[in-house]
Amino acid sequence: MAQYNPPDQQQYPPPQQPYYPQGQQQYTYNSQQQPAYNPNTQQQWGLHQDPQHQYFGAPSGIPQGQPITGVVPPAYETAPYDGTVNPESGLPAKFNPRPRYNDCWAFFLFIAQLAAFVVLSGFAINKLNENRQMGSGYYPPGQQTPGAPLGFFSKSGLIAMLIAVLTGAVVSVLYFMLTEAFPRQVIKVTFALSIIAYLAVAIYYFIRGLWMPAIFGLIFGILYASMWFFWKSRIPFATEMLRAVTSISKKYPATFALAFLGLFVQIVYSVYFITVISGCYEMYYNQETKTTPGKLQALIVFCFFSFYWTSQVIKNIIHVTIAGVFATYYFMAGSPQGMSKSPTLASFKRACTTSIGSICFGSLIIAVIQTLRALTQILRGDGNDGIMVFIACIIDCILGCLQGMIEYVNKYAFCQVAIYGKAYIPSARDTWNILKDRGIVQIINDNLIGNVWAMGAIMSGVLSGLASYLYLRYANPSFNSNDEFTYVIVVMAFVMGLQMLFTVGTVIDSGVATTFVCLAEDPAALARTKPELFERIRATWPAVVQVR
Repeated sequence: MAQYNPPDQQQYPPPQQPYYPQGQQQYTYNSQQQPAYNPNTQQQWGLHQDPQHQYFGAPSGIPQGQPITGVVPPAYETAPYDGTVNPESGLPAKFNPRPRYNDCWAFFLFIAQLAAFVVLSGFAINKLNENRQMGSGYYPPGQQTPGAPLGFFSKSGLIAMLIAVLTGAVVSVLYFMLTEAFPRQVIKVTFALSIIAYLAVAIYYFIRGLWMPAIFGLIFGILYASMWFFWKSRIPFATEMLRAVTSISKKYPATFALAFLGLFVQIVYSVYFITVISGCYEMYYNQETKTTPGKLQALIVFCFFSFYWTSQVIKNIIHVTIAGVFATYYFMAGSPQGMSKSPTLASFKRACTTSIGSICFGSLIIAVIQTLRALTQILRGDGNDGIMVFIACIIDCILGCLQGMIEYVNKYAFCQVAIYGKAYIPSARDTWNILKDRGIVQIINDNLIGNVWAMGAIMSGVLSGLASYLYLRYANPSFNSNDEFTYVIVVMAFVMGLQMLFTVGTVIDSGVATTFVCLAEDPAALARTKPELFERIRATWPAVVQVR
């Protein structure tokens, strides 16, 4: 059998334990066994010449969480990775060929609609300013002059918001440390809390006499409780993934800074969008007849479409950037080349250049669905037409299911974009094939890890709201002497605390998705560069080394 010898005798650390089946022909790599590879055979996801190899999960008779021994289906067939990298991308040449600009039409279309929105905003904001200068604008009760600050934007109100942000930040850091130190315990506890939350909601609605939401809450609570018996065997794998991703993300804090920057940009853009919508109403709303002309309706639809698309692009740029960082770590850390000095900056550059067209394309699909869902809300009207309300609810339900499915595929498709530099359609197609083959593992993994951050975010929101409430209670600022702003400030504080921890969870979620895609595509690379981590993952998910 031919031998593979890397240039300059640079070699990766071999796996601590062999993971090749007995009797399989193997390459040698400086006296180390390597996975067999036939360059003339093109394996496809879910297809194998031997139908006996079409199966899911661990081999029969091998319990989950135990290393594979004995005769098993062939190891994951892949060409030995020699560590060469693309100088333009910084990622392995095998996984990211020479970067090229993909889906450029989507990027140009995005720029065109964004430019149109900016032009429209100029007219809308100018109209708002004219009305305020003439004193014809709308002012809240008690505000007599244009530009008078609202009470909760006074110094005391801002202090209450600052307390909420600081509380959310502290809770996020402590919760992240807790998750890193005790991932298995946190997964189990948050899973139990999710069941309790569903049942508590059901009891609450039963007491209120709202039978439909109460029944749904009870059904989901029972279903989630029953899932424990089917999902508990996957907790070891979710534990290893969560432990690995949290430890990696701690090495690159710039990913968290980027996530919070994205959150800040989203907030600013949302305020900008609301201002433009208000200006559009000022320009075209008929005050005499209290009707909305067709021109205004068209502008509102366009504004919502632009808002959805731009928001999706911002979010997905962050996701692709973080995915690129984790992919770089997966393939480069432990290799002769090692990690680049600033992987986050290099990944962000790729996301904003060669990958931006693919990001705009995938984001456009979600934006169209979100806009259609907003139109169904308009079709419902005031609820007087029962048939129209029923039809709109059915359409909204279908669109909601479609949106959820595409968003799930997009999360992994954008990981493919970050790793391979592929266009959106090939990335989505390959993602669909992966999910069809190994998707049940990742769906369970996503739910287990998603529970961790969902319950943590609720806790962060509650503590942030409580901190702001205690400040209002004991400081008793003058603007809130009659508690008229207490509810508003506490709700805003809850949302801030919630979003703070969700932002941290965004980094972990992107890291978990990227690591899963890399494992599905090339587990041998991890075995060479980080054998200890590979063995821990292999012990909890034996199917990672098997051909699909």
